Amino acid sequence: MLQNRYGFPRLATGFRSTGRYFATKNVAKEEIKYTNTINLPKTKFPTRLSAAKRSDVEERLRRKCFSELYAWNLSALPVENEFVLHDGPPYANGDLHMGHAVNKILKDLILKHKIISGTRVHYVPGWDCHGLPIELKALNAFGSKGKHSSEEYHRSAPEIRDNARRFALETINRQRDAFESWSVTAAWNQAGTGFYRTLDPTYIREQLRLFYELHERNLIYRDLKPVYWSPSSRSALAEAELEYDEDHVSPSMYLKLRLVDRGTNCHGIDRTALPNAEVYAVIWTTTPWTLPANQAICYNPSLEYCLVRSAAGEILLVGKDLVAYLSEQLGQHFEVLQTVSRSELGSLRYHHPLNNDELLPFLPAAHVKAEKGTGLVHTAPAHGPDDFLVCLEHQIPVKSLIDENGCYNDRAPASLVGSFALTEGNRIVTEELGDATLKLASIEHSYPIDWRTKQPVMLRASNQWFIDTNSLKQSALEAVRDVEIFPRTSADVSKRVLEGQLRKRPYWCISRQRAWGVPIPVLYDVRTKNPIVHRSLLAAIETRLMKDSSIDFWWTTPASELVSEELLKDLPVETTREHLVKGNDILDIWFDSGVSWRTVLGRDRVADLYLEGIDQFTGWFQSSLLTSVADRGHAPYKAIFVHGFAVDENGLKMSKSLGNIISPADIITQYGCDTLRWWVCAHAIQNTSIPVSHKLLASSGESIQKLRGILKFLLGVVAPGGVPLEKDERHVLQCDMHIDRYYVQQLNDFHRTVFELYDSYQHNRATATILNFCLSTLSGLYLHVIKDRLYCGTEEEHAHVATILTHTYRTLCQVLWPIVPFLVEESWTFFGTDHFYRCCASLTSALSPPVDCDQSTAIIERALMLRHAVYQQAQLNVNTWLLQLTVECTDDEDYRLLSAIHPTEGRPDSTTELCELLQVASVELLPRRRENTTESIERFAVTVTKSDQSLCPRCRRHLQRDSHDPSCVCERCDAVLRSQRFAGNS
Repeated sequence: MLQNRYGFPRLATGFRSTGRYFATKNVAKEEIKYTNTINLPKTKFPTRLSAAKRSDVEERLRRKCFSELYAWNLSALPVENEFVLHDGPPYANGDLHMGHAVNKILKDLILKHKIISGTRVHYVPGWDCHGLPIELKALNAFGSKGKHSSEEYHRSAPEIRDNARRFALETINRQRDAFESWSVTAAWNQAGTGFYRTLDPTYIREQLRLFYELHERNLIYRDLKPVYWSPSSRSALAEAELEYDEDHVSPSMYLKLRLVDRGTNCHGIDRTALPNAEVYAVIWTTTPWTLPANQAICYNPSLEYCLVRSAAGEILLVGKDLVAYLSEQLGQHFEVLQTVSRSELGSLRYHHPLNNDELLPFLPAAHVKAEKGTGLVHTAPAHGPDDFLVCLEHQIPVKSLIDENGCYNDRAPASLVGSFALTEGNRIVTEELGDATLKLASIEHSYPIDWRTKQPVMLRASNQWFIDTNSLKQSALEAVRDVEIFPRTSADVSKRVLEGQLRKRPYWCISRQRAWGVPIPVLYDVRTKNPIVHRSLLAAIETRLMKDSSIDFWWTTPASELVSEELLKDLPVETTREHLVKGNDILDIWFDSGVSWRTVLGRDRVADLYLEGIDQFTGWFQSSLLTSVADRGHAPYKAIFVHGFAVDENGLKMSKSLGNIISPADIITQYGCDTLRWWVCAHAIQNTSIPVSHKLLASSGESIQKLRGILKFLLGVVAPGGVPLEKDERHVLQCDMHIDRYYVQQLNDFHRTVFELYDSYQHNRATATILNFCLSTLSGLYLHVIKDRLYCGTEEEHAHVATILTHTYRTLCQVLWPIVPFLVEESWTFFGTDHFYRCCASLTSALSPPVDCDQSTAIIERALMLRHAVYQQAQLNVNTWLLQLTVECTDDEDYRLLSAIHPTEGRPDSTTELCELLQVASVELLPRRRENTTESIERFAVTVTKSDQSLCPRCRRHLQRDSHDPSCVCERCDAVLRSQRFAGNS
């Protein structure tokens, strides 16, 4: 026979599992007449729901219960200490997947816990409606892949925007319905106030205002700088819009560059010790296509350099610490000729690798390392941030040879013009370098790609708009120090990641060259190309925006029409309306979504929590932080909660090509919404990879079914509405049963523990605690022990345990409602007259601690130790109520504690609380024999015998008074049957 963790034979809590109290077809006829004298649980709450019935119940609860929740929360709960959870906007670019389920359900778990705790919540969900993902959908809608010319692109911008808007709004409607079906708490039917969209006019207005304010404070500026550029998207990209191809193959080139006049102008080179030969500087690059834009060689003044003679007799200049490494890479021996004074390297010059007439400098730079390469770095300021900063410091203008399509422009060498740099460019350049190449091979390495097109990107200089993150960096780092990060187990690592991203970001490019987005509110004078940003211009744009309810006019209205004569006079330039043009750039979607705090929270409010995936440390968490610090001087959040990504059971990302997708919609159809929510709660924060499998989902469904069985049992015991609370508590406080005191204490601790776990966002531990309590402490211990009192005891005994179980049911509803709200609200319809969340505020969260509960806890825990010893020796294939025990305690403290629930020293007794706990017929409890001086190995010396008497046919717990009469009951049942309560029923 199976045992539960406390040593009892394992029984389910469903009604039919308590066989000794039920009359069935196999029960003898003489037992049937006692059935109506037993207090059997009665409820119409179903044991199980079919998929169709479950869908009907969920839909009914959505319409009649959860649709009112957020509004009720705002009206019924106090505004003081309101909890603000600010929603990061998902892309409105497709159907929902498991990542959406993890994110939105985790947020809702927190919201529902706050509500059920009596805390008002502020939650306005949103959608990110702009950007390339949606624009690509729009382009595909009319058969274009986005590869047309710039002129055609801008001409079709209104059509792109119209398609993109329709697609985004249709997607939002589908996603909103799904979020609502998951019981996510929000005002889903209140556009503009209940949820936000980045395409709404009020949202765009705040975004434009912030751009203008930051520009006025010189935190936003326009400049020519190298940025990540996606030729496949023809737009600049932020680092958060990059992915990395770990198997990308690039050329690996070692190249010699001839020094001017054999380096004779460098006093650090001793020509007297050298043959009359050329001297070459050696560089290494994996981007030969950038060599036409080479403008310098960088060296590190803190490193040592030397001249070496190669096997071919050439004199090469390399880093001294890298001679051995370079010898290995090139496969030839080098003879070190002399060390070159590093202080003199700045006087050297060299010939451009593709243009012998172009003479270029050596520049000192700290980014040059001695870990690999040659100690000398090819420098093209148009294609690298370090290169750019070095040349900026030395006032070297940027040579930009690549256009927005990733091809060489007409300023490049003739042989390269029109060639795509990343492919044909590499080939042509390597061919033209010829004998200057010391070695050409290939290298497999991590390379950035466009997160949407999956095509390689490049660093390319272009005129863009930037936020000066250097000016914000220190303030942002100070703001982050006060931010809590959850889960706490990885908080230190997460904070270092966020701080590291802030430290290494020299600037933030916020302009993009696309059609679907918010335009940067800037005019340009066609003669000077200078940008014009002005308050009057902003006001005119805002007026038109609110009038049209759209920003589309920016692409359809000429600048001459947008700028009135009166506005022209306010502009700080001498120009005419005919010389003005509107900018074609839009704002980066990370700026777009990162300023959501301004619309949703306002200028003063700070969110208590931001909750998103771990990838948002480089995305929304950072863009929100920087914009808030720039505008308000502090972070927009007090705490950050991060979660991982859903993967299949093999740890693989879900994709159509792999055929391993499990969608939230399919889960709800097969298992129900509560199962999806339980899976999220139990698994979503344990690791950065969250496994999704039908095995785990089925396990979650089984857990909910067990909880349903327990709720059904409790509903069968407690009367609808329960007993008045004052009477309940007084009844319990006066109880002299130690098991009741112990259980009430356990119930209180359980309630407090689960709520503490919710408060600290340890949801996986909360589900484990709930299951452990329900299956062990409640079902496996307390319900097992009280069933005799509950079913066959006196009216007072039944009322007493029913009171405790009423509080148990209410407590379970409180701790379960955040996770499985459909199950709780469904069960509550069989108990209360209103929605559970409306009634919860008036419920007592837990019974007052009974008197001497600590003493009772010590007693019961000692009894459980004894029970474990008993069931190790007893024959569990017999009815334990027939067992008679003699127990000798080898420890005086054990005897003292057990005597409190078995105060009959030296004689057997069947009516004590100890007998109930052990589920045996009788116990004779004895102290340690004083004459026995031998140290006992066992804590309890237990002797077990089996009674030959028959059990009472009514209670199946006590022995019959007369074993010769099969219908004769025990003394207790006889007294109960004679009482007024059961008069006439027997």
